[in-house]
Amino acid sequence: MYIQLEDGAVFKGKQFSGSKESVGGKLMVFSAMIGHEEVMTDPSNLGRILLFTYPLVGGYGMNFEDNQAEGPTISAFICRRAMDDATNFRSEMNLKEYLDYYDVLGIEEVDTRGLVRHLNENGAQRAVITERLLTPSEMEEFFAEQNPNTIEAVSTIEVTEIEGEGKTIALWDFGVKDGILEKLSDEGYRIIVYPAMTNYEDILKDNPDILFLSSGPGFAAHYLDIVHDVGQMLGKLPIYGIGLGAEFLGLALGGVLQKLNKPHAGASIPVKGEEDRVYMTSQNHDYYIENLPDSVAVTYTHVGDGNVEGFWSKEQKAYGVLFDPFGLPGATDLLDEQLKQLKELA
Repeated sequence: MYIQLEDGAVFKGKQFSGSKESVGGKLMVFSAMIGHEEVMTDPSNLGRILLFTYPLVGGYGMNFEDNQAEGPTISAFICRRAMDDATNFRSEMNLKEYLDYYDVLGIEEVDTRGLVRHLNENGAQRAVITERLLTPSEMEEFFAEQNPNTIEAVSTIEVTEIEGEGKTIALWDFGVKDGILEKLSDEGYRIIVYPAMTNYEDILKDNPDILFLSSGPGFAAHYLDIVHDVGQMLGKLPIYGIGLGAEFLGLALGGVLQKLNKPHAGASIPVKGEEDRVYMTSQNHDYYIENLPDSVAVTYTHVGDGNVEGFWSKEQKAYGVLFDPFGLPGATDLLDEQLKQLKELA
């Protein structure tokens, strides 16, 4: 099988799972040793080709309990070696069996170091995995035929409620991970989950204590109606956003989104907070926010490039972080602090 990048670079590999003869999508690099179950089922990775840098993947097997959605959201899985033997007591099947079960194309025996190096030097790219090399025009035609990565594809289709004795969270679902819902429920909140295309007036009439903007796939600026609706709710109730939800919030506050040359994706990415304290975070975003108004304070920045990773508008009671404080998978250094922040907002 060939892994053909849109800049013309080609890498070879061996298919080990799935029945598809060709798939396409944006390459996403994941550098952690563990967390393959959570990251391949993250709704934010809808349609992406997941590339693992750690050479051995699948050693502790797969289970359905750690899924962050009903199943994998990725289009393909690339690694150096997919392990057949799973040794963890929680394992229900090995990696190949899991990917075959969901018919996800898996490629191994790939020069993953060379592929990651190429992406680092040339920027994030789309790719096609196919049995024969395509011409540039065929590549463009292939991508044009792909379904767009829309939040509607991963959002709930109807309003649902998770009972709780605490305050009410209106969770606007743009592709929320199951683990986030479980954690908020464990904290005792009553949660009302709304589909992505819900009108803001329908949320406000339920009189929630706080609006939670979830993470999800895609580019926030493509959904200007949602940005508008978030803006309409500023000042009417406290708002907390993560990932894509924070991007919506940043745009509503007057910020601008810029594309990262190298996406922030991984389970242990350092951010700097107050008093220059550094925390490890789980991240998965392609854009950063800039030009926020002076009234909005920056709470966290990326250690490597200095870009904004968190912000707070005291006037509007709006708080956003581009990382995932819940981990799933990855570091949870800021989990307790962010749960406290959420509680204070509500």
